[in-house]
Amino acid sequence: MKAAVIPEVNGVWELREVPTPRPGPGEVLVRVRASGVCYNDILATMGAIPFPAFEPAITGHEPVGEVVEVGAGVTARQVGDLVGATWVRAGCGRCDYCRLGLPVGGRPR
Repeated sequence: MKAAVIPEVNGVWELREVPTPRPGPGEVLVRVRASGVCYNDILATMGAIPFPAFEPAITGHEPVGEVVEVGAGVTARQVGDLVGATWVRAGCGRCDYCRLGLPVGGRPR
């Protein structure tokens, strides 16, 4: 797959061919059609926030696309579903909103 990669701190982003990941249990693989690139990507490139600990460091963490493969145990999504992800991955678990059990992105299921 092609990806915009941050090769190193203060490096120039590169468009590279990288291995296509496989979804693990509870995960889906999404063919990204569009992705937000935010200032955190720039801060990581500059070394102002911790550089990603995985290789390659790929920019864009707010993707939209379609599910192309589902991992074991996935029942809420299927191949062909259109999906998107926000940068929010978890909540505090203690506030009133978190205790409602709703998605951290604020949209109903």
